[in-house]
Amino acid sequence: MQIRAATGLVLLAQISFSATLMGCGSLRPRITGLKEFNLIFINIDALRADHLKCYGYARNTSPFLDSLAAQGVRYERAHSNSAYTRESVATLMSGLLPSSSGSVGWYAHPFEGEQNLAETFRAAGYRTGLFTLTTMLDHPQFSAGFDEAEHLTDVWGLSRAGPRLSSRALEFVRASAGRKFMMYLHYLDPHGPYDPPEELFRRFRPVSFPQVFDVYAHVRSHLDLLVAHGFGPGDVRFEDMVARYDAEILDTDAAIRDLFAGLKTLGVLDRTLVVVSADHGEEFLEHGFVEHAWTLYQESLHIPLLLWAPTRLPPLRIDARVSVVDYLPTILSLMEIPHQRRDFDGTALFQRRGKTFRSVAPASPLIAEMLIPERSVLRAIIRDDWKYIVAQKWLRPEERPAAIRAEEKLHGQGLAPSFDLWGPATHEELYHLSEDPRESRSVSASAPERVAALRAQLEEYRGRCLGGPASRRLAEEPTPADLEKLRSLGYVN
Repeated sequence: MQIRAATGLVLLAQISFSATLMGCGSLRPRITGLKEFNLIFINIDALRADHLKCYGYARNTSPFLDSLAAQGVRYERAHSNSAYTRESVATLMSGLLPSSSGSVGWYAHPFEGEQNLAETFRAAGYRTGLFTLTTMLDHPQFSAGFDEAEHLTDVWGLSRAGPRLSSRALEFVRASAGRKFMMYLHYLDPHGPYDPPEELFRRFRPVSFPQVFDVYAHVRSHLDLLVAHGFGPGDVRFEDMVARYDAEILDTDAAIRDLFAGLKTLGVLDRTLVVVSADHGEEFLEHGFVEHAWTLYQESLHIPLLLWAPTRLPPLRIDARVSVVDYLPTILSLMEIPHQRRDFDGTALFQRRGKTFRSVAPASPLIAEMLIPERSVLRAIIRDDWKYIVAQKWLRPEERPAAIRAEEKLHGQGLAPSFDLWGPATHEELYHLSEDPRESRSVSASAPERVAALRAQLEEYRGRCLGGPASRRLAEEPTPADLEKLRSLGYVN
């Protein structure tokens, strides 16, 4: 289904009028529960928040998402708990952090034992569906609890497939035939290799570099040489690559617009909560490297979070620092879904007070993890705008091209490295994000007491992890199919 962008905006203006009124004239707009609503969770792979106009980006990459943000709840400081898809999505579905659940590394996936997102909704009478454009979520446990689960491609890097995913989602809604439903949708773009429709790319770069630079084949493996020859901001090759990333955001934005148009035609939109977020961000040389699954700097962690339900949620801007691990308890609380879980690592961001709900901020510090022994083994913790990064294994940017080649050799032999994920620290950094949002100068040497306090909180987290179910889970050995998939995904050459 194709509609003009302006039509989509008019559509949203019409169905969101009451929500806009609720947000005006009061410092405490009413937030009512969404019991018996449908849920659509949209995860957009590798979408960093600061490349959306509603988060301050100069380019118009996301007109439809911007309209959702204007009419719903927008979290200004949402974060992923990992820079890697499998760790992040497992956290979303379980409500547990990677080390807490034991879902870590290349082959991370939710484990049996905790009632996950889909299982909880299905137990509450919802018809559940999972539809993705990424092959990273094909482990059976990602599909646990879903009545229908389909990965629309087995080919990695299939750009421009967003319309196909939107169409498949609408098929599921039609087949639900009046039943309440829950869907998880995973759009791949703007994840690499950045291959947008040419007409969208031309909106950002009327003249392109003659050779398209594939972030995996041409950039990542040879970045040290490229940088030595001027590759970076201002260089036409670099700007061409970033523009292709932005054009893929615009392409996915249009696919989501078409999804909404179809939902309106089917008459379900005014009884549906839509949550839009990302599994992680993307690096563009802010700290010397590209893509993701290497570091835990803000360009990899800061993601969008939009909640849209026109008849129940007023327009709100919330500055609290939240993360993916908060999503599951939040959704269950706001939608009043019954469950017995008491082990969430996250916080329900909306809690009932009488007949309405109010927004609350997490009391616990934000923890992120990146636990891939072939690359980086590190954690970050943020509290009171102080961010501490500690690594058990740390690769400098100039070491990463060689690490990629080592990955290829290791996986080619069918081997996986053994590594102590809680071993001694080899690298530490400390940033005050309100004063240094780009994390350009570590102050760990001049603030040892702050380092000690945050280190102690990570030690407390370590104690909880080692005493919980994660301590009884062993990392799975990769199968030949797993290794081939990683190679096809671009994570290994």
